[in-house]
Amino acid sequence: MQLNLIELNGLHFVDSRDVAEIIDKRHDHLLRDIKKYIDVISTAPTLGASDFFIPSTYEDRKGEIRPCFLLTKKGCEMVANKMTGEKGTLFTAAYVNQFNQMEQQLQSDYSQLSPHLQQMIRFEQRQNEQDQRLSKLENNWQIDSFQQKVIQKQINKRVYEIRDNYDNSKTGTRRLFAGIHRNFRDAFAVPSYRDLRKLDFEDAISWIKSWRPLF
Repeated sequence: MQLNLIELNGLHFVDSRDVAEIIDKRHDHLLRDIKKYIDVISTAPTLGASDFFIPSTYEDRKGEIRPCFLLTKKGCEMVANKMTGEKGTLFTAAYVNQFNQMEQQLQSDYSQLSPHLQQMIRFEQRQNEQDQRLSKLENNWQIDSFQQKVIQKQINKRVYEIRDNYDNSKTGTRRLFAGIHRNFRDAFAVPSYRDLRKLDFEDAISWIKSWRPLF
């Protein structure tokens, strides 16, 4: 049992079709499971679904374009962790063996490079790691004071747009404001709109414009 590794931009992946064949599972069922994994991963701000699964496509025998995923080593580990019994063990052994062989080959090739090239590669790797850390930090930065004012104005605008359809009394208006703030906190998992991530700013504006009270 062997996985075919695909190399893209110096990274290695496994096609979900190969994974489905090895674990004896329908490909569409595996895609369904992977989409569920992605939905869960996407709820965690410190995780990125692309570290596990990359959306891709292939052409079937009829010449039609079909969806698939490219799995990283982490993605293979996630699929394997959801499996039990002999199939799960064999799949785990297959991907671990294949990725380890590729890593050993890369290390062997790397050792044959000149010291100068090795230094350049190490520098580029460190730079990429720093860029990734900075990107994660930027994604988790909170909105600035201007964006906070924009959010507040959009909330005010939405409440006054819809209050005549519910209760335009002072008490009714206060209930609408309390409701939209409460629902906003729940929707974006923040203590206050002031704590919203910059990454979620545009989504928050769209959410406010379509908000309706649940009572």
